[in-house]
Amino acid sequence: MAIRGFTTPTLLALPLALGLATAGQARDLTIVGFGGGYQDSAREHLFEAYEKATGTPVSDDVYNGEMAKIYAMVDSGNVTYDIVMIEAPEMVRACEDGVLAQIDYDVIEKSKFIPSAIATCGVGGTGWGAAMFYNNDKHPDGPQTFADFWDTEKFPGKRSLRSGPKMTLEAAIMADGVPAAEVYDVLSTPEGVDRAFAKLDEIKDDIVWWTSGAQPLQFVGSGEVDYALAYTGRVLKAANTEGLPYSLHWDTLLYSIDYWTVIAGSEYEGEAMKMIDFITDMDQLKNQAAVWAISPAVKEFIADPEMAEKNSGAVLNHSDEGLFIDTEFWIEHGDDLNARFASWAAQ
Repeated sequence: MAIRGFTTPTLLALPLALGLATAGQARDLTIVGFGGGYQDSAREHLFEAYEKATGTPVSDDVYNGEMAKIYAMVDSGNVTYDIVMIEAPEMVRACEDGVLAQIDYDVIEKSKFIPSAIATCGVGGTGWGAAMFYNNDKHPDGPQTFADFWDTEKFPGKRSLRSGPKMTLEAAIMADGVPAAEVYDVLSTPEGVDRAFAKLDEIKDDIVWWTSGAQPLQFVGSGEVDYALAYTGRVLKAANTEGLPYSLHWDTLLYSIDYWTVIAGSEYEGEAMKMIDFITDMDQLKNQAAVWAISPAVKEFIADPEMAEKNSGAVLNHSDEGLFIDTEFWIEHGDDLNARFASWAAQ
């Protein structure tokens, strides 16, 4: 049975036309992610595979990380999402707030995950990261580091960064000479935050901000931007599948792990735990890796030489070259830094 995604305008309109589902109306087990090529490959090789193996109807949806929507579902008792991929800081907060169910490690095999991928209310779905890239044909001697990225005299042209403090402040403070190992110690101080924003001031007029993962590649592809920080999977796909002259500079990697979670109050909680165990199984992940540069937080996958060779873009295989985005830092400081960034950007 084919997966019924909820991503077309017609299908998105159905709830409005038919009214909200009542408790007596059956719905599919619904899994939600951030979309893009990763989710397209997951739909084919993970979600559809689970439906075929179990006979459980599965639908998938896309969201942009809007946790307010998840909280509202739980508060109202109208939970229509079951499994949701959530970024690490938001996962920890939602767990503490009782919005997520605790993971049933009697169902999900805990031992298969790397230690940082095991949490009370989530298990590692995929490592993800962003790194600097540009068109090598246009810039054969382009920037190599964040300090170079900030050097508009040596490397003239527009830059593109994510519109928000996460990743942007880390890049700025490293461009100002702070070693990766000291980034969060420095940013945990008012002086360090001031220093990062002062560094951003230096290139503010040269930045084209992006809000979706597709935009930095569009900007570089069109020539609007010369150098960009972009999600590694998208850059690798453009280079390897479309033959575009892009390469990643792994030394500028900023990375984290997104977690599979189950929404509290889901009518499919038990089934959702089974599905998470299934889609983090090595056999299923190998199938997905054949079509997309994934980086699951599964020990066997990371250690597999064949996967490393075929999937050289796996973010977690480059962890020694990059900076892990500190979950606790963003839980503690995220609200204040988001507010300050919004104020700074509006000036």
